[in-house]
Amino acid sequence: MPPSGHAAKRAAKAEFALNKALDTGGDSIDAEADMANASRDAAMGKGELDLFEKKMTKEEKKAAAAAKRAAKKAEKDAAKGMPAKEEKVVDKAAEAVAAMELANEMANATSEEAKRELALEQLNKDHIQVTYAANKRKIAATDKDINVQDVAITFHGKALVEDTEIVINYGNRYGFIGNNGCGKSTIMKAIAARAIPIPDNLDIYFLNSEYPATDISALQAVFESDDEVAALNAQAEALNNMMAEVEDDDQIGDIQTRLEGIYERLDDLDVNTAETRATSILFGLGFTTQMMQQPTKSFSGGWRMRVALARALFLKPEFLLLDEPTNHLDMEAVLWLEDYLSNWNKILFFVCHSQDFMNGVCTHIVRLDETYKKLRYYAGNYDTYVNTRRDNDKVQWAAYNAEQRDIAEVKEFIARFGHGTVKMIRQAQSREKLLAQKIEKGLVEKPEAPPQYDWSFPDAGQLPMPVLAIESLSFHYPNSADLYTNVDFGIDLQSRICLVGPNGAGKTTLVKLLCDDLQATKGQVKRHSHLKISRFTQHFEDVLDLEMTPMDFFKLKIMPTATIEQIRTLLARYGCSGDKQTQIMGQQSAGQKARIVFAKMAQDKPHILMLDEPTNPLDMESIDALARCLNSFKGGIIIISHDMRLISQVAKDIYICDDKKIERFTGDIMKFKLHQKKVNARKAMAQHKNG
Repeated sequence: MPPSGHAAKRAAKAEFALNKALDTGGDSIDAEADMANASRDAAMGKGELDLFEKKMTKEEKKAAAAAKRAAKKAEKDAAKGMPAKEEKVVDKAAEAVAAMELANEMANATSEEAKRELALEQLNKDHIQVTYAANKRKIAATDKDINVQDVAITFHGKALVEDTEIVINYGNRYGFIGNNGCGKSTIMKAIAARAIPIPDNLDIYFLNSEYPATDISALQAVFESDDEVAALNAQAEALNNMMAEVEDDDQIGDIQTRLEGIYERLDDLDVNTAETRATSILFGLGFTTQMMQQPTKSFSGGWRMRVALARALFLKPEFLLLDEPTNHLDMEAVLWLEDYLSNWNKILFFVCHSQDFMNGVCTHIVRLDETYKKLRYYAGNYDTYVNTRRDNDKVQWAAYNAEQRDIAEVKEFIARFGHGTVKMIRQAQSREKLLAQKIEKGLVEKPEAPPQYDWSFPDAGQLPMPVLAIESLSFHYPNSADLYTNVDFGIDLQSRICLVGPNGAGKTTLVKLLCDDLQATKGQVKRHSHLKISRFTQHFEDVLDLEMTPMDFFKLKIMPTATIEQIRTLLARYGCSGDKQTQIMGQQSAGQKARIVFAKMAQDKPHILMLDEPTNPLDMESIDALARCLNSFKGGIIIISHDMRLISQVAKDIYICDDKKIERFTGDIMKFKLHQKKVNARKAMAQHKNG
């Protein structure tokens, strides 16, 4: 039976190490091993700041020279036949090897400390501070779980979490949820920077920005990993050399474990299958064969984000962190990504506000409790989390209310009898002492109530038909093929329409045509003369002055005749309350800015709302508030979205934009999801057959 791939690689490496040891007398030091490891870290997404030039210090050079002298002396003594000094020579050689290992360990520690110092320096620049409790247990080389206690993280001096635990276990897929602006992305940034103890053998890839605009193709950007392969080979060679020098069984076992991980990683990056795997991932994320060959600089930021996501999936890091991975995807790509990540067998930790996506992917939910500054952990997907939290809250509310009743009774007793007879005074003092002890031990926490927002759009009045229609419309951008051909489509004040379809099919273009931002190549768009349209775009921040506070913006530009109290009340209804009302909008999260935009849209008093991916920046509570608002709105609605939670609550009609036409889909959004999954499966099968 022929040996396995791993066995053959290990045998080849062992043979190479043995030959090298015989040629050099076993005194070689791989001074580039750490550099190779750092190169691999850079390839895994840690960035240019993680790449350091590894140079030998004076201590390393002395240790290497001592080892070389000891080895040469041993050879000379053996040649002269000096058995009397053999024990002493062996001792010196062993001391030299130990000195070499110590020097290498010091060099590695220095390199890791330098990396951490740079990462922490970047966190300091971002005004992020992290503290945690020291753990007496040393992290083993084979550990793949993360368990850190008493973690505190602050941003610009504001506490995001306090005295909480971060527990992330290998093989689990965590959905990280919390209110807009509570600090989820900041906490992920701190974890990615290794501001808490994380096992060194867990390589981290934190995806929070698009791939840069370069001349290399999208396909090359995803699968090129020559640097990492070279670094892994160098690291394996260094470990083989080390194994030839050590005799301790525990050290040998540790080295073998690390080598197995390296060889598995090399199998993942097999150059013979790299291009095929990269092509499959890009295809799933919506790239055509022609698009894969285009340079990344030819793509928009959203498409370069897909390139970055494809590369993250291709590299298969041990610890993958994703910040809103579905935001730049159409529904077809979201469904593909959901299926792909549901089979992720390493660590996946991601922020997402799509209930359906988290149901399909997550094995665990982590909730950032903004009230008590804690991370709460729940086993199961999002629906399981909702049920578990509801049941836990019922029990906690019962315990909290019972305890509060007991405390009220004790206080009432103390107030009534604290100044009566000696006997009653003693009883009151006794109860007061018991109450103090109970408070000192800790009371039952009041469950965190989910925020309730009161969003609404005023009724702008009715308009006679037709309100908005396109007739025999064709459109194409300059020097491009037709995007639409001979299309008829209309909307009235009772419409609840959701547009779906692949990216590039023309959904946003259709909205621009309806709003007169673009002119039809042929045909016409008919609008009622008194029609008012309000839009939420994917670049929604453009309608805000980010250098102003929400209060100043509304007072000076939106509601100049309103009182401060009226503006304060309006903003609070949309979730912008307290200090956020007087905080510069440019410093606020995307979700907070989106709420301000919806508050502004309400002042437009529109007849028709056109919302392009409105849920991207919103948390679950805001999505539900938007759904309630839209359902009570008296005008027409067009939504472009991939969020099943919103679509299922609002949309009455599903229209597919594709193949230069707009067609109504028969069925609801869940039926469309099943339909699209079948379409994706057929496309994947066709791609597989075509190679």
